[in-house]
Amino acid sequence: MSDLLFRGRGADVGGRAPAWLVRSAGAVLGLAIMQLAAALGFWTAAGVSSFSARLVLMLAGALLATSSRGSWLWLIAGVLSTLLMLVSYTPLVTPMIAPFVRRDAVPVAFAPSEAADAVVVMSGSVTSEGRVTGAALERLISGFQQARRLGLSVVALSVVGDDADPSVESSERDQRELAQLMAPDLALRFVKNVHSSRDEALAFAAMARTHGWRRVVLVTSPLHSRRACAAVEHAGLPVRCAPAASREYALSRLDRPENRRLAFADVVYEIAATLLYRMRGWTP
Repeated sequence: MSDLLFRGRGADVGGRAPAWLVRSAGAVLGLAIMQLAAALGFWTAAGVSSFSARLVLMLAGALLATSSRGSWLWLIAGVLSTLLMLVSYTPLVTPMIAPFVRRDAVPVAFAPSEAADAVVVMSGSVTSEGRVTGAALERLISGFQQARRLGLSVVALSVVGDDADPSVESSERDQRELAQLMAPDLALRFVKNVHSSRDEALAFAAMARTHGWRRVVLVTSPLHSRRACAAVEHAGLPVRCAPAASREYALSRLDRPENRRLAFADVVYEIAATLLYRMRGWTP
């Protein structure tokens, strides 16, 4: 084994470097490892805050730098850098997407036994002002489009806020304003106090029982669709899965490095979430 400067393998590279400098370099490498892992979506999948990850990895890097395992910092950084390059500049991620996307046939004219009673839209993140953003906005727009296309008059939405900051306004007001702007003729139904796809699945299933719905069209992000639809069905509500149109990157044309990286981060998150849901018995 060798430290950060490879001393201990017969070499004396940087042998005279003071310990504080070696530890500082280790902290920088730790931060680099954090940033590389964040770019690949590992911290989001693990549910670790970026601030905590930065602090822990900088301290770990400083401590490991002068130890017999200091060279591991270079190894980890090299592996993550190589993976990031492969993800960004090769078609590596393209075949990884299909297993997470569920797209059911949703005909305009339903057979009586397969008719849907409402469109259910999964939520996402909100800004500090309670405005839906990113995936949540994509899902909302596609949900209204599906309701119009299928001639359904009811759209069910989940109200979310910022779990880390209770003072942030919930999404309900913005959802109502957007509905009034884009689909004023649709009737809205809301479920509240949800913090995960599991909560939404239980809440929407309970709402369906209350209103006598037999089947719904569920709209969510493409890579979230298989897990979300399975969770709602496991809660007792049959669904037709209709992935929203992705507006952050085009799933059918992952021709740019940033698009491939974003898709890979979503795949990493869904792998972790799917395993968790299966372990807890929330999906088959």
